[in-house]
Amino acid sequence: MMVAGEVSGDAHGAGLIRSLRKNHDSADIFGIGGKQMLREGFRPYFMLDSLQTHGLVEVVQHLPRLYQTLWRMRQALTEEKPDALILIDYPGFNLKLAAYAKKTGVPVIFFNSPQIWAWRKGRLNTIKRVVDKMIVLFPFEEKIYQQAGVDVKWVGHPLLDEMQSEIDSGAIRKQFGLQNNILLIAIAPGSRPSEMRRHLPTLLEALPQIQQKTGEIQCILPVAESLDLKEIRKLTDTSSVPVTLVPEQFIETIQACDAAIVASGTASLQTALALKPFVIVYQVSPLTYRIARYLSETEYVGLVNVLAEKEIVPELLQNNFTVSKVTEIAVRLLQDEDYRATMISQLKSTRTKLGEAGAYDKAARCIENVLSREPAI
Repeated sequence: MMVAGEVSGDAHGAGLIRSLRKNHDSADIFGIGGKQMLREGFRPYFMLDSLQTHGLVEVVQHLPRLYQTLWRMRQALTEEKPDALILIDYPGFNLKLAAYAKKTGVPVIFFNSPQIWAWRKGRLNTIKRVVDKMIVLFPFEEKIYQQAGVDVKWVGHPLLDEMQSEIDSGAIRKQFGLQNNILLIAIAPGSRPSEMRRHLPTLLEALPQIQQKTGEIQCILPVAESLDLKEIRKLTDTSSVPVTLVPEQFIETIQACDAAIVASGTASLQTALALKPFVIVYQVSPLTYRIARYLSETEYVGLVNVLAEKEIVPELLQNNFTVSKVTEIAVRLLQDEDYRATMISQLKSTRTKLGEAGAYDKAARCIENVLSREPAI
């Protein structure tokens, strides 16, 4: 059984399935996932949009649905008796399911650690109790778990595989009808519908102000498959700066742009690995933000800044996420060559901290070792 609760988790799930099938072609892999996992022969009980929520406070209204899903997956563990339960991030739901699996004797493997280094470090005790193997993407996570006595393996970050090949930005621009001689800014408001609705209006309002200061610009928006393209088009059609919508091709659109405005999350790390100057934005309800800041263990929300242990990429969070501040930083990203060069140089240094390519294959071997009860290598 495999459970992913986010679009990024769906990508991780699909990668894990591909690597597992290299040695286990007929494996029956089922649970909760998205379209990418389906394309790899995944058998769904639920699609991942049944789990998606946004914010600590906002999740309350979704609790009945989430608990119904949790109870059904607990039943599935009992009925199907899988060889292992593989959980991908999404700790609020997944650690509850892990606790039940532990009681039933199903080995629990967690891929992509909850951000305990950022907040809710108390989850370490739960993880130690209910997770048999933790597979992590960042080197500092391995140290945290080793110190806590959790069986852990660092495999590097899968995004390194995505960024291996160079993409012809000119060809991408031509494909989407964009000009090579006009500045191109990418806006990525988030993969969850709630994130998009909270972030996109401010980003669209900033575009004409950016253009007023820089001269003519183009804008491109990669649309995650979890979002409604028609809903986004209805919003972008009102913009005085034309916005080109590109379904699902995030890496390609980021490679083609001159600078980007990106919602915090996996997309920000992808942008960093593409070595594109960018700014991180994020906004939730005021109460959610206050709770998160109270529980937070780190100064930054952007993974690239956490890795660097300093602010390489500016963060516009909560009340700082305004049209004027987005405009100010976007103009600097597009026009200040020294600023751009410094950021790109620092992003290159950070990229070296993510290990080597082949994370999914390493994770698959780790999972096989757990199931065969052999020591991990």
